[in-house]
Amino acid sequence: MNEMSPNDIALKEADMREVGPWGQAAALSFRFLLLAAIGIAFFWLASNIRQVPADSQAIVIRLGVVERVQGPGLLLALPRPVEQVVLVPASARQTQFTIDRFIDSEPPNNFTATDGFTLSVMPRLNGGFLLTGDSSVVHLEAQIFYQITDPVAYMISVDHVGPALQRLFVASTVGMLAARDLDTVLVARPEIASQNTEAMRRELLRTDLMNAVNRRLEALAEQGAGLGIKVSRVDLVPSIPSGAKGAFDSVLAVSQEADQNVAMARTTAQITLQQSQSNRDHITTDATARAEEAVSAATVATASITALGKSMQDMSHGMQMSRLYYDRIGPILQKAGRVETIGRDGSVRLLLPAAPTGRSTTGATP
Repeated sequence: MNEMSPNDIALKEADMREVGPWGQAAALSFRFLLLAAIGIAFFWLASNIRQVPADSQAIVIRLGVVERVQGPGLLLALPRPVEQVVLVPASARQTQFTIDRFIDSEPPNNFTATDGFTLSVMPRLNGGFLLTGDSSVVHLEAQIFYQITDPVAYMISVDHVGPALQRLFVASTVGMLAARDLDTVLVARPEIASQNTEAMRRELLRTDLMNAVNRRLEALAEQGAGLGIKVSRVDLVPSIPSGAKGAFDSVLAVSQEADQNVAMARTTAQITLQQSQSNRDHITTDATARAEEAVSAATVATASITALGKSMQDMSHGMQMSRLYYDRIGPILQKAGRVETIGRDGSVRLLLPAAPTGRSTTGATP
């Protein structure tokens, strides 16, 4: 840097003496204002340079028109009012929304947290209850988790997302519960709670509600009034009024007692059946042994009579054959004129002489 010569310093001091104190103050003020204006301009130019968080996305609007949508990271945008930056949740982020339509009504005076909600004689106080297909009453506490699918549509309708979700979910829930019975919403009767079909329908209730709300959101989008969101999960906490809960508890106690009595009766019946089978087997074995013993004794006692009867049967058979022979030989011999027999040694023996008619018959004997 060049050093000022004595002449230059003298000239500068002379100029300052000519300007005076007010001039010097004005010059300093002008310089300060110039520096301040430069700083303000710099900060204005960098006012829209920001970092977008990881769970958000930025919508850049230039002079009222959406210019671009940028994800997480460093965002370079022109200062306002040229460009405006609006931050909305990222598409992967789930936003929780509580359906206060079912809990907005004032509970009755006799409400306690342990007894559950109680139906009131005033219809306005029963806004949190829904009617099922089997004419049962259910109270719901619901929470919706949604994700942004269209950031621009969501930004435009952000003030209407909450009320719209309220109406869409209530309409879907009323229709869904009207087509189901109480046991497919919550475990009201434990005796059928373990059935596979009922358990599956209870698990599908949340999915069906989510799909019903998404269908209504798609219908709004087709009409040009989309909210730019999609429901990803529905959490439900169903309950029944305290009076109905007491009735179901009484039914459960009676059912458990009945099941216990049936189990005891089945046990007693099984024991009686086993004893009866044991007695039957004992009686059958004893009777079989006695019968076999009686048959053996009778066989021994009638052995001689059986032998005698058999011999009598043989004799009777021989007598019958002899009688048959005598009955048949007579007419045969009457027809013969002469009967001779020839023995094995060739001898001839006359049995019957010749008949007067002169007919003769000769027979040979072995």
